[in-house]
Amino acid sequence: MDIYERISDLGVTLVYSTHLPSYRLGAYYDDQKVIVIRANLTRATESEVLHHEYVHAKYRDRSCDKRCEDRAMREAACMMIDTRRYRSAERIDSNPHSIATELQVTVRTVEVYQGAIRSGHVNIDI
Repeated sequence: MDIYERISDLGVTLVYSTHLPSYRLGAYYDDQKVIVIRANLTRATESEVLHHEYVHAKYRDRSCDKRCEDRAMREAACMMIDTRRYRSAERIDSNPHSIATELQVTVRTVEVYQGAIRSGHVNIDI
């Protein structure tokens, strides 16, 4: 199931906008059950933002506290990165930039995924 179907299955509407504040790439508004993301993002950044906001919607988050943000980033990265593909990319070059290029995700997504590995949330020794 792709991210658009997941968002739809939650009953959440997805809106693209050019009117978000410059510091914000996306937002989830629980009262309206809507995800708003900045229009014209790169494919990798759009995917990261969609997955991140989906996690907020899944948990019906109403705040941007560190706990919610960390969970959203970690779960989004885990949804976006396949463990086998990650292991293969890491064997070729362990640099996060190289892995991100190989997996077609952002460097930040790779770094968050690596943090999830270090913290024990992800086991790549499958």
